[in-house]
Parts: sequence; structure tokens; C-alpha cells
Amino acid sequence: MEGFVVFDYAPEFPSARAELSQWLSEGKIQRKETIIKGGLREAEQALCDLYKGVNTGKLLLEMAVPEKAVEKSSL
Repeated sequence: MEGFVVFDYAPEFPSARAELSQWLSEGKIQRKETIIKGGLREAEQALCDLYKGVNTGKLLLEMAVPEKAVEKSSL
């Protein structure tokens, strides 16, 4: 097995990003992610889950603005 330093390939990042984006949109590759809903109420449990390895791919904590706050800010 041989490793490599990712920064050695920095000049190729833009073309790689474009190619990966195209593959995602075409369905050739798929993202793997676990999204925890519930905002900060669930942050502690999400962190525990992260260290337990219960997630698939990225573990994301969804932070949403409550609807009432949005209504007040538009007044």
C-alpha cells in the first residue's frame, strides 16, 4: 500500500470538483450522510452518535430557524 499527500494534487482540484459534481448529478456516485434533526436539543446525542460510529458518511446536525422567528423578522 502506498499513500500520497493530497496537497501534491492541488492544481487538479478544480477539474476534480467539476467531474465529481457531474457524477453526482448523473447518479454515478451517491453521497452518504446521516442528518440529525432537532437543532441544539439533539447536539449532545449527535456527538455521542458520532463517536459511537452510528452514522453513515457525514453526520450532520440540522439547524433550522423556528418559523415564529422568521415571521417576526419579516414584520
